[in-house]
Amino acid sequence: MNILKAIQFVSDQGNVVEQARLRRILENERPSLEVIAELFAGQRVDGGFPPFWAQDYSSLDATCFRLAKAEQLGILETEEAVRRAVRFIAERQSPDGSWEEDARMAGLAPPWATPSDLAAKLYLTANCGLWLALLGDSEMKASKAAAFLQTHLNTDGHLPGFINTHWLACGLWHKLGWRAPASGAFEYLSREINQLAASELAWLINTLCAAGVTPDQLLVQDAAARLDEKQHEDGHWPSADGPEYDVHTTLEALRALWFCGLRPE
Repeated sequence: MNILKAIQFVSDQGNVVEQARLRRILENERPSLEVIAELFAGQRVDGGFPPFWAQDYSSLDATCFRLAKAEQLGILETEEAVRRAVRFIAERQSPDGSWEEDARMAGLAPPWATPSDLAAKLYLTANCGLWLALLGDSEMKASKAAAFLQTHLNTDGHLPGFINTHWLACGLWHKLGWRAPASGAFEYLSREINQLAASELAWLINTLCAAGVTPDQLLVQDAAARLDEKQHEDGHWPSADGPEYDVHTTLEALRALWFCGLRPE
């Protein structure tokens, strides 16, 4: 592993927000007002953010993604834009504790956000529930999300649908202190760890550590070891979503390894 090359890769290719994320990792530097404004550019009146697939729509998934970047920059619920985004998510929760994108988006949404699809519903519920739990919203809403997810948890720790739903749900359950379902999801992810791409490994580590899982947890250690093996010669880690996200994935990997205490001398 060559962390210095990874730092250079981001320094050479990162945009303003990505450079600020790098400084946050390396120096714990708070972002400037200009960086905060750039991060939250495009926030809609209702507090949500538009996805790449529907520019005139406020998406739950896109809003969670923006909150994830804010968390990595150290911008938490004290920022008005964050409070608005959290409020948007909270208000979109269904009575059963779940979330899904608006039914009118059925013809536009990608698989992970498709309305009336169980896999997408579980993914969005885990994602939204986790951010409510992390950013100080009412624990009742996060607990309803956790309970909805638990009803779909198989005895082997598997949830129907996407693999990333598992670490998001695991983070939510761990944050709330629901040890039994979290333990089941941990075990399932441990069996699947060899199948994960670099971007997925980094996302898993960052999610769990942000939720309070310690770096000495075996799943986190295994994920970090496999992440180490996936670095490219020029220092970057490839994104499963394409080269345009390689800087983002490299930042995710750097932060994940920082969590685990793997830093240059």
